Amino acid sequence: MTGSALLASAVLALLIGAGLLARRRLSRLPAARDLEITDRTHLSRETGVALIRARGDLVLVGWGRDGVRLVARIGRERIP
Repeated sequence: MTGSALLASAVLALLIGAGLLARRRLSRLPAARDLEITDRTHLSRETGVALIRARGDLVLVGWGRDGVRLVARIGRERIP
């Protein structure tokens, strides 16, 4: 091998190694959550309401013996 071919091989090996290392570190980051309960409160022993963020939309839901129901769509969350 010539000197330039050896240098090119070394650079390529370093780039592949750096890419694999970056991929490993990025895979350890927590994923963005598509659904998150922002706040909730009980209204009685068996009922309550919750503010939920679903892909940037805010919705208010209520729950009770009959299940979960949409109370209101609040709109898009504004992120500064």
